[in-house]
Amino acid sequence: MSENQSKERLTYLKIKEEYENAKEKRLKYKRFGALFIIISGIIFLTLMFSVDNKIAFLILWVITDFYCAALMIRADYKYHKYAEYLGIEDEYANYKKDEEKEE
Repeated sequence: MSENQSKERLTYLKIKEEYENAKEKRLKYKRFGALFIIISGIIFLTLMFSVDNKIAFLILWVITDFYCAALMIRADYKYHKYAEYLGIEDEYANYKKDEEKEE
């Protein structure tokens, strides 16, 4: 194996490892992200109506929701970016193809 091939192999392995990490993060954020948004909404709404400083808790709630959504979008983007680098099809692309065949 030449030096160039070994560098390509190492690069492939690093990207594959990053892909697996991004996939795990994406699944974790998908599972718990929406749940966290709902729970934080309940908590901040409860605090908002029980404390005098309503605006502060409303602002914190909105910031928390945007931050959580941004993390979920970033994880999804990284997953798709690494899948594209590796030439891996999206798991939902096969599902869409099957639906089109049935029609």
